[in-house]
Amino acid sequence: MKSGKLIGLIVVCVFMISISFSFTADAKEFKFGQILAMTGSGSWYGMTMERGTGIAIEEINAAGGVKGYNFSYVVEDHKSGLTTPAQNAFRKLTSIDKVSAILSSFSAPTLSIMSMAEQKKIIVFNGGASSPKLMNIPFLHNTRMLGDEILPFTLKYLWDKGYRTMATIYANQTAPISLNDAGKKYWESLGGKVVSEQMHETGATDFTSEASVIKAKNPDIILCPSTGLDVGYVIKAVRKMGIKAPICGTEHSGDMEKVTGDASEGYLFASEFFDVNSDDPWTKTFVAAFKKKFNEDPDFYAANYYELTYILKELVTRVVDKGGDPYDGSLLEKAIWDNPKFKSIYGGYMKFKENGTCEKPVVLFEIKGGKPMVIKKRSG
Repeated sequence: MKSGKLIGLIVVCVFMISISFSFTADAKEFKFGQILAMTGSGSWYGMTMERGTGIAIEEINAAGGVKGYNFSYVVEDHKSGLTTPAQNAFRKLTSIDKVSAILSSFSAPTLSIMSMAEQKKIIVFNGGASSPKLMNIPFLHNTRMLGDEILPFTLKYLWDKGYRTMATIYANQTAPISLNDAGKKYWESLGGKVVSEQMHETGATDFTSEASVIKAKNPDIILCPSTGLDVGYVIKAVRKMGIKAPICGTEHSGDMEKVTGDASEGYLFASEFFDVNSDDPWTKTFVAAFKKKFNEDPDFYAANYYELTYILKELVTRVVDKGGDPYDGSLLEKAIWDNPKFKSIYGGYMKFKENGTCEKPVVLFEIKGGKPMVIKKRSG
């Protein structure tokens, strides 16, 4: 009796498994890649970006997928800005996972994969990196405003306050280097003077010597266009040295205050303005879903990668509607230009420009009470 029941149970289990496999085999899948900072000093960025993507995937699949395709993704780690891991990730995603689209981040990793992307016709989207060098590259589209479009807004604000001399400190990565150059050029165009420039290793935690140099130069303001926790450690060292000059940058990571404590008070940076209190129905839905899952409001990085996933959804729809294969990256690229306007999680629509950039609302933030607070909106 026991033997017969066991055999019957096995038969039922095998039958159920075969049904499960048949459903899985019958279902189409659109898989795309992500190359993010999952470890290292910028790992907070990877975490929040992947959260945005994940919520979009859940919503898309819960609504029945896209034209018979369920969405999925594979995330790879560029280790907070390293090019070799990014290139290895690209090769793995395209040769093993067979993706036709990749969501990337950080300037150096993104730039390092683009020659391969153009050769293999893989469409790449960046919603996090800000180097001006990310413009005018085939198959690359940026849904983040680039740094040289935003940094002048911050510097002009400080210039209008009467500051005239500036010291800079920046990481030895593509974006910080190019943004330091852009910031210096703009400051000097206003008539200001740069009294000190210092480059630092990415991931460094002790900036005592750099802070000593800054103190000796006695600048009116300090520009630090580094990323991740690097910014926090710079601020911590500068304030510990007793330097009172305003500090500005181009980034703020959600874990920065764990390093700075209240030393980050007054730190200034400009970025896209994702309004979590917006009345836009889609924005409200995303904010509610994010807050329910993670018990906090989404930042603009999470919003950008959520939005990018829906842009991919629209591109897959356009390609399939024309009888094409969404695993052909050249068709996804072509589909953008059928209509470069896409619904935006920021409200209204976002339009891709031919130079690979886009336009979004920008504001100036100041850290007050440990949190970024809007102090000025950019007009135009």
